Amino acid sequence: MIVGRFEPDNLIAGSDYPLVATAVIVHGPDTEGETEFKRGDVIAFTSESKPVLVDSEGQDGEGRAVGIMCDDVTVKTGEQITTNMYIKGEFNQRALRFGGADIVDKHRQHMNEIGLVIRETRR
Repeated sequence: MIVGRFEPDNLIAGSDYPLVATAVIVHGPDTEGETEFKRGDVIAFTSESKPVLVDSEGQDGEGRAVGIMCDDVTVKTGEQITTNMYIKGEFNQRALRFGGADIVDKHRQHMNEIGLVIRETRR
């Protein structure tokens, strides 16, 4: 019996550090539309504790990475859901997505310091 379907990706880069995840509440946008995150999105929190893609040019705390989304998530206007983000572990830099024009090197040191170890892999 098949319960679910697993599609491997390259987000997890190793097993030297244990994976640790925590719950995060994702809110739909204030205006009509959707808020969408993908597995591997690097997350920061606004001053209102709303998760956003980390963006060093952003305001309101949006420039400091705090986690990496575990799953794809889409939330519509007026909704909120609880999902998970990794707060510790080893991750493939090629599988990460940042906001704005940011690249991994802009966040690598801070992410390594908080336990989000970034590795350069072949894929």
